[in-house]
Amino acid sequence: MDVLNKLLNVENVEDISVEVSEIEQDIYTSFIKNTNDFTKSHPSLNNGVSLSKDLTVSQHKEKQVNESIENIIPELQTYLRNFNSQLSDFTTELRFIRHKSAELKNLLENNSRKLSKISPLVNDLIIPPKIIKSIIHDKITSSWQDNILFIKDKEEIYSKYKKERSNSESNNNTQSGMIILPKDFDNLCQLLEILKTIILERSKKFIISRIKILRSGRPIPSQRVQQQMLHVRQIYSFIIENNYSLALEIRQAYAYTMKWYYKEYFSRYIRSLTILQFKNVDTQYSLGNILVNSNNANGGGSFASTLFGNYLGSSFTTTVTNDMINEYFQILKRLTILTQEDNTVMVSQIAEHNNNVNYIEIGFKNLNLAILDNFTVEFNFMKSFFQISTNVAEIHGLLEQIFKPTFDEAMVYTENVLITQYVYDIFGVLISIRVANQLIIESRKRSIGAIEDYMEDQLMSLWPKFQQLIDWQAESLNSIDVSQLILKKETVYSSPNDLTISFAYFLKSLLILTTSAVPDNANSSHESLSTIEGNDSTINMNTDDQAVDDTSEPLYNSIIRIRNVFEMVMTKFSKTLDSPEKFLSINYMHLYNMLEQQNLLLLEANEIGQMENDNPILKDTAFHYKTLVEAFNKT
Repeated sequence: MDVLNKLLNVENVEDISVEVSEIEQDIYTSFIKNTNDFTKSHPSLNNGVSLSKDLTVSQHKEKQVNESIENIIPELQTYLRNFNSQLSDFTTELRFIRHKSAELKNLLENNSRKLSKISPLVNDLIIPPKIIKSIIHDKITSSWQDNILFIKDKEEIYSKYKKERSNSESNNNTQSGMIILPKDFDNLCQLLEILKTIILERSKKFIISRIKILRSGRPIPSQRVQQQMLHVRQIYSFIIENNYSLALEIRQAYAYTMKWYYKEYFSRYIRSLTILQFKNVDTQYSLGNILVNSNNANGGGSFASTLFGNYLGSSFTTTVTNDMINEYFQILKRLTILTQEDNTVMVSQIAEHNNNVNYIEIGFKNLNLAILDNFTVEFNFMKSFFQISTNVAEIHGLLEQIFKPTFDEAMVYTENVLITQYVYDIFGVLISIRVANQLIIESRKRSIGAIEDYMEDQLMSLWPKFQQLIDWQAESLNSIDVSQLILKKETVYSSPNDLTISFAYFLKSLLILTTSAVPDNANSSHESLSTIEGNDSTINMNTDDQAVDDTSEPLYNSIIRIRNVFEMVMTKFSKTLDSPEKFLSINYMHLYNMLEQQNLLLLEANEIGQMENDNPILKDTAFHYKTLVEAFNKT
């Protein structure tokens, strides 16, 4: 600029430019003015008007531009300068942030590596507050037992860390890889012990509360309470693991309670069974009374109905006909108690209001089936809840302790009803023996041998009674005065005697009952629902298995003995007749035909798979009478 000034010999170029622009402006103004004057003088020329308007517009725009330059541009320049300054600051901060981000990333990676080593330790040692709250406050249910599993896991983990710490301290191990436990690890161990104590105390209170419900005397089925306990069976396992003496005390408390419970409820049940109306079988239901009744019906003799009334201390109440005796000797209907599929125990409410006439084996089976069923329930409960399934002797000892009073009362019931009160029902006693045999078989299938001793005690009471009744029947035959009997001559050689017919029924019934497998066209698999309170539980009674060897029972010799007495009486009869061989042949033929028919039924049962066992005593007896018939027919 200075050089330009020197060349032009001008001191200030800007001043010159201003002067020049002012001169140009004056010229332009003068031109516009002259043009306007010329236009006004020559109206035909309109171009001057448009030029004037353009000048006005240009001037206005120039004014706006100048105002923008004076007012807006400076502000914009200021804003841009500020923006540039802020941008510079932001750039600086961004560089700082980028630097810090790199530092944080390195720190995060470093912490992640450290946490990867610490996280397992934290997860192992932590006890969530939710678990603590649940252990203390939640209701004991099956889901609450999850807390026990959690505490058990923590106990194992804590023990592992304690052992590692102990080993490291004893070896002065300071290696960098050693696990460093937190300072409050001992406090966590103490908390764990407190939680275990709380679980023990709450578990004990829960079990004791269930036991108290059973002891309350309210009509609450024991199975319902047992199910509540079985749903939380892990609580007793926890007690065993942490306080074995307490577990034994709780188990003994339960045993004492159930001992009282079953004694109380079975006492009520036995009282309800004694209310049942049993058929009165007295001394008139004897083989000897058959001929007495026949003789009186034919107008001969004058034997009183009390011929055997004083035997075993009984007296008659009503006169019994031969038809009634023969109906009693035919036990086919009574065998349903051994073969029926729906073998439901009669509950106490039904027994107390049952006006039907029953036989004594009904009460015997209902009572002992209820005992077996409840014994099974207790066996399964103790095995599952009290964790003693591996020690069979121990669980059997507890069950014997619980059921001992019940067994004693049941034995008293058998003594009073089957042995003392209804003393002449020989088939009721024998069927009860078969019921006992079936229950023994069932107890073996369930592996609950503790009840087998009780059923054997029942048999020890029933077999002597049966033999006593056999002696009574034999005595009744021997006491007949044959010389005072009159036989119908027109039928004596054409049909069997009344005594033979009755003895056939009697002998057939005994032979059917020689085994626990009864050929009665009934399924030998039984299901019974039996509890004294009317609750359901199923037992299977399979009579395919023989309880004992047939020929080893007292029944085998008893049949031979009563058969020999009968044959002696028939021989005495025959000696009063003209043709004794024919008389004996006809009567023994009747017996042989009856036994062969029974053999056919047995064979049919074997063929269709209802039975797997033969009846050797039946076959031997049939062969015996076949031999007698052949012998008398030859003479």
